[in-house]
Amino acid sequence: MGTALMFVLGMGFVALGATVTYLLASRIPQPVLQRAQEHGRFAGLKADDRSGGTGKRATSGVSKFGNQVINAC
Repeated sequence: MGTALMFVLGMGFVALGATVTYLLASRIPQPVLQRAQEHGRFAGLKADDRSGGTGKRATSGVSKFGNQVINAC
């Protein structure tokens, strides 16, 4: 019975998390989302941003070809 109860509680928490995520996504007012876009996490990632400095893939400086050594120590 303990395993079944843990499974049911786990599924309940997953359902609760999905519900809260949906409510947050659908109930936050549009001005708050626009302000967050301008000043928050997505600042500088506008569709009309042509500076080329943001949103580009970062390169590691390692070439894709040739032998590479993995140091596992």
